[in-house]
This record gives sequence, structure tokens and C-alpha cells, in this order.
Amino acid sequence: MDPEEIGNLLVQHERVAQALVTTEPGSPTDGGPRRTAYVVPRGAGGEEHGQDKRVDEWQQIYDRLYTNSPTSAFGDNFAGWVSSYDRRPIDPEQMRLWRSTTVERIRALRPRRVLEIGVGNGLLLSQLAAECESYWGTDLSPAAVEDVSRHVERDPALAKRVVLRSQAADSTEGLPAEHFDTVVVNSVVQLFPDGAYLTEVIRGALGLLAPGGSLFLGDIRDRRTPEYLHTAVALRRGTATDANAVLRSARKSLSREEELFVHPDYFLALKDSEPEITTAEVWLKRGDYHNELSRHRYDVVLGKGPEPGGETTDVTDCPTVRWGEDLTDTAELRRRVRTETPPLRVTGLPNARLAGEAAAWRAVTEGDVARATRLLDGSHPTVDPHTIEGLATECGRRVRLAPSPEDPELFEAVFTAPDQKTTGTYRTAHTSPPHTEVPAVTRRNEALVQRLRSWLGERLPEHEVPEGITVLEAIPLRADGSPDHSALNRGLTSSRGAR
Repeated sequence: MDPEEIGNLLVQHERVAQALVTTEPGSPTDGGPRRTAYVVPRGAGGEEHGQDKRVDEWQQIYDRLYTNSPTSAFGDNFAGWVSSYDRRPIDPEQMRLWRSTTVERIRALRPRRVLEIGVGNGLLLSQLAAECESYWGTDLSPAAVEDVSRHVERDPALAKRVVLRSQAADSTEGLPAEHFDTVVVNSVVQLFPDGAYLTEVIRGALGLLAPGGSLFLGDIRDRRTPEYLHTAVALRRGTATDANAVLRSARKSLSREEELFVHPDYFLALKDSEPEITTAEVWLKRGDYHNELSRHRYDVVLGKGPEPGGETTDVTDCPTVRWGEDLTDTAELRRRVRTETPPLRVTGLPNARLAGEAAAWRAVTEGDVARATRLLDGSHPTVDPHTIEGLATECGRRVRLAPSPEDPELFEAVFTAPDQKTTGTYRTAHTSPPHTEVPAVTRRNEALVQRLRSWLGERLPEHEVPEGITVLEAIPLRADGSPDHSALNRGLTSSRGAR
């Protein structure tokens, strides 16, 4: 049976909307030509519009949240911010600190004409809009837009500056092209249905930014650390004393995650493929609080076009010292920062926020739950990112903190002169795509691959069953509508499955 016939057979399966089977050349020692099947499941880009369905589901959730949330002062409503550890509301003081450090980071971009995608109940708008010439806000939830509108209308000065619209994050309808100097997408990306949608939103936002503008993406969930979080959650429940039971619980809860996780490398890879993006900065969250927001999320700033005013220094390959080798304590670090000419990068800093959860995860994988429980809240030879920020201030330096490309338990600090503009704080780990994942979707796609392999095995001779089956959001097409095989071979499709 030729590849086209196998593709026609696959679309007869109840779960497959589209299929394409390719033959890739191989040497005789590798077993000759290799067949690969690419399938689009029903609900993932075909008639059922699976992406739209998931967006609609989030809209319904947030409509209910904003409709039923308690009355509070404008910009101080943290309803819906619930801790994964105990399912209780996150400490309001920690949330206010989270909000204030986010606002500081956006203010540093000198926003005058702002678009906030996912304005929610106005946590950021309430702090920033009065300082801007204009502040546009969009949100998927009509209930959120109505709620913020009521607050804005009570302040005539604010009402003159603010424009609110209910529309999806990927919609640019009615928004002025190349008008905004700052676009904000804060704590919204995790709700996107997949990486392809994130890319679409970013491309749309770039079209709305004026040259020299900045796109701020806050609270990105790190794809490298969810096992630490879910293991910590399982340990804190205290219902399992057996390591295998803890691991099963953690993996089960992770497999149900419907939110989007993004590897930091995604943003540098996107910069390389999108000519409009001239800078891509990935930074740790700021603040002295330790919770899942500071441990497992990070912020990103993408720059479009020429940097306004002043020269920008690329610090990717600036002079570097390594913690634990070139220096071992903060006293030595303070001396180096004061005496060496900036910029100076410090690598290998052990992150105090993550150390307990990472150590506990390792202990569980080694079969020792009792030790894992002790390590979870124990002391560790680490450095708090907030301490490094304070040290930089003492030394008259500016510091940018970035995730380590080599290990999510580590971070890096780049010290510069106070007025020095820089790029290249995060250095890519050069990981292969896909850089994004929705774990629940991955689990469903892995199950689909196994079902299809068995199903084909009942209908084809063993040597005709494709060696690889990959689940895609869509089959890539050329301009003439034919399948783009080169895109498949280059890995440029938005894969959501497994081979």
C-alpha cells in the first residue's frame, strides 16, 4: 500500500480529521525508506475548531469568575488567584507585591500608548492608565470588560484615556496598527490553547506596536519545572508515604494540566524567525516572596525595530564568572561587582526559590519520601534572587536576573552600569522544538498515537505500518494548497503529539 492509501485509511478512524503519510529516504543499514504519518485529530484544526473550543471554555470560566467575584477596591480584586499547594487563595500581600513588581517592570518600558491584552479586572490598568496618554484594554470575557468599564467611568480623567473592548487575544480587529509603544500580555499566556496560538498573538501584537515599541509578556509558566511543583503538591498533601505513590500522584495531576508551558528558548527561537523582533529578554520574576508565581514563572520583553534613544549593549558574551568556582559567597561577589568594569555576568547561582522543591523531587525519584519531606522546607546552600537585586543597589549597579539555560535550578545575574541599556540577558540553551506544551493535550495525543498504531496493525502488514506517528494541529500547506513537505522535514509544524 502506498503512502497516499495509508493516509486515506487513517482518515477512516473516528479520531482523525486529516492525515498525511510521507516516505523519507534511508540507508540499507537503517532499514531502507522510513514512513511517517502526520495526523490532525478531530477537534484540532478541522471542522470542530478545537482551538476555538478551548478559548471558549476559558471565556466561560472567567465570565463566571468576574460575575461572581467579591466587591473590592478597583485594582485590588485578586479573586481566582489560588495556590496549587493547598487550593487556598494566595496571600493578598504576596499578590500585591507580585502586582507592584510587574507594574515597575512595565513602567521601566516608559509606556505612553498602551494596549493590554487580557485586561481582566484591571489589576494593571488601575495602576498604569492614569500615567499614560491612552490605555486600551481587551479581554475575552465580556463580564471583565463590563466590570472594568464601571470603575473607569467613575473617574472622568481616566475615562478620557481608556478604551475597552471585548475580543480574543488573537484578534486585532478595531485596534490601530503600529500605534502602541507598549503592548502588555500579563498572566494570560498560560490560558492559550497551544504554542501556535501564542505565536499568532505575538505576531498580531507586533503589528500593533510602533517601531521601537516593546511587548511585555508576564507570568510565563516554565516548561522545565512542572514536575518539581506537582511533586511538592503531592508531598504537601501528605496522603502517600510510598515514593511510587507520590510520583504517580504528581504525574497524574501534571497530565491533567490544561495550561500552556513555554521553554524560555521559545522566545529566542521566535526572535530568529521573526524579523520584526530585534531583542528578546527573559527575566526571573522580581520580589522577595516565595510561591509558585516566583518559582515557576518568568517575564519576557520583546523589542520591535530600532531601540529608541541610546546605544544598546549585547551582554550575551560579556565577561563571566561562575558561582562555586570563581566566587563562593556574596562578600566576594560584592567585591567583584564593585571593582570590575561592567557588564559582568555571574552564572551558576543556585536559586533559593526552587531548591527545596527540586531536592525533594530528586529524593522522591530515588525512593526516599521521608528525606524528600525534610528537604522540601529545609535549608539549602542557595542564593535568593532578591538578595542579588539588593546587592546590585548597594554597589551602584543595575542587575538583570535570567533563568540559567543549562539548569532550571540555577539563575544568572548580569550587572551593568545604572544607565546602560542591554540585551542578551538570557542565553539560549539551543533546545529543539517543540518549546511549548499543554500536558493534558500531550497525554491525549500520546494515547491517540498508541490507538492508531494498534488500529493500523489490525489492517496492515507490520512492515507497512508507519514507523512514526506525529500529531499536529494542522498539516502545513503551500500557497497552492498542497502539503508543504519541507516544513514537515524542518520541524516547522506545531506538533502536539509524540512519535
